[in-house]
Amino acid sequence: MPRTVEDFMHRLGGDGTIDDREAEQYYDRFASTHPEDREFDNATMSQGTTEYLGQLPDEHFEQAAHTAFAQAPPPQRQGLLSGLLSALQGRGVDMGSLQNQLGLPSLSPNQIGPDEYARVANYARRQHPDVMEEQVRSQPWFVKAMGNPIVMGALGMVAAKMLGRR
Repeated sequence: MPRTVEDFMHRLGGDGTIDDREAEQYYDRFASTHPEDREFDNATMSQGTTEYLGQLPDEHFEQAAHTAFAQAPPPQRQGLLSGLLSALQGRGVDMGSLQNQLGLPSLSPNQIGPDEYARVANYARRQHPDVMEEQVRSQPWFVKAMGNPIVMGALGMVAAKMLGRR
């Protein structure tokens, strides 16, 4: 079990390596709001993850988002999609215009599948990265569901941000 942020920095920021299981455990600790995980900076995790996601090619991001959305239970999908659409609307995005721009048959949460979700999420990360950061912070399970390469890349960005502050 990952012990401290110093362990994380030594393992990921130095010459060490971590395996997929450890990466998931570190990601969980950074995403946690539990008092015992206070030293794992949740804000740096969401910023670093969002920055990493922003650097992915569209196809790579959309495939990972598609897979994660498809694997999620229906209530989690509904929450993820509703939160994303609500945040975009709160930023002044016209939903009818977005639907047309992305070629979506509907914006109804009951009718949006993994392909449509991936397009909306890709739009959000490109046009409103702050919305994507909110999603990362409020739905950290989704990043893990995108796969270990995404988690490892996000943790690498978190380590780089933390090293830059030292």
